[in-house]
Amino acid sequence: MTSSNSPNNIDHHYSNIATERAIEALRQHSLTLWWRLTVAVWLTVGPLTLWQLRAEISLLLDYFTWTSVYYGLKYNFLGSLGFFLCVGLASTLVVRELRHLTLGISPLERKRLEAQLAKIRRQGDSHPLWSLVNRP
Repeated sequence: MTSSNSPNNIDHHYSNIATERAIEALRQHSLTLWWRLTVAVWLTVGPLTLWQLRAEISLLLDYFTWTSVYYGLKYNFLGSLGFFLCVGLASTLVVRELRHLTLGISPLERKRLEAQLAKIRRQGDSHPLWSLVNRP
């Protein structure tokens, strides 16, 4: 029978802590990249979308109806595409983060992050994210 304070058990415990830290660091890195992408889309596609929809926006400011919103988006393909891209990215990111805060990491995301971590550790210090997952 082994003691709960055996050296192997302690090493395994610290290994689990290091893995959890690395997984959380990868998740934070992924989240940061998604926020940067979303902000970049809002700063580039957003103004172009507003410019494309400027006539419809002017009409909506004078006479707002849901029908005018519907037809304004229906008959301006590029404007509606940009609008839904910006809103979709932002809402997806917010819902994903709220889900993480309330329920934690999903099993599918955890498996993906563990596979990414294994790939980084296999490649070694030549991987760009090596220093991210091996912080003390």
